Amino acid sequence: MSALAVTGYASLDYAIGLAGQIGGDETTLINHRDPRAWPRIGGCPAYMAMAVAAKTEAVSPVTWIGSGPESDLYVETLASTGVATNGIARLRCDRAPTAIMAYQGDGTCACLFDPVFAGDEELTTNQSDIIASASHLCVSVGPPHLIGQILALRESSARLYWVVKNDARCFTPDVAAEISAIADVIFCNASERSLVGSAANAAVIVETRGPDGISVTHGGSVREMPVETMPVRDATGAGDTLAGGYVAAEMSGVGDPVSAAQAGLDAARRMLQERLERKEP
Repeated sequence: MSALAVTGYASLDYAIGLAGQIGGDETTLINHRDPRAWPRIGGCPAYMAMAVAAKTEAVSPVTWIGSGPESDLYVETLASTGVATNGIARLRCDRAPTAIMAYQGDGTCACLFDPVFAGDEELTTNQSDIIASASHLCVSVGPPHLIGQILALRESSARLYWVVKNDARCFTPDVAAEISAIADVIFCNASERSLVGSAANAAVIVETRGPDGISVTHGGSVREMPVETMPVRDATGAGDTLAGGYVAAEMSGVGDPVSAAQAGLDAARRMLQERLERKEP
């Protein structure tokens, strides 16, 4: 059976739109907060899993949350979209990893993140089995002390994806070089491209460049693809959703990287369109 395991951090996101800029010892007015998505689930495993599940492919996030009501919301939301939740470890903690996403008047975002667990994460037997049996494995930013174990559990025939994040604690130069050399598909943005080392000759690199589109590098050729600009201030998760759409396309039999990238762009556009219709921040 074709199945995807996605490893990385979970998050409960509280997104707000601001009328101005955050300043010390000042009050900045909130001019938007979506009551239907406050909080909303976040983190790469969730966004990727929901995009894959939308195409009815089997997917299991491998991540860690707490035991309180916010963590219940995380699990229930994923389950409601058809995502398998047996790879989500519940740690004895009332809090959940949380991010406050403050979208400022100038278009920038101030992100405040509470990781909560501070290195207490361990791979459960369930999680190890999911990784070892996956036909497709995606590694995203997560507990740095577990990256080696995750890669060691991967079946040699499993297709490997890497969603790059500029997090030096997780993706040290040595780890980045190791993953670059063995990944089949690498997703990054323009500022993260320098973290990608010497990729395998057959590897695909999908680089997002905001309104300037994306590039797909494969076999020595580069294909530039435009994107539809959308008036959405909050684009959090768009890159992860694009990656999920790409992987879902491959899992369904699409072999052409450009066609898979287009499927990813379509998935990201649908996600952003839903936010636009709800007038999220």
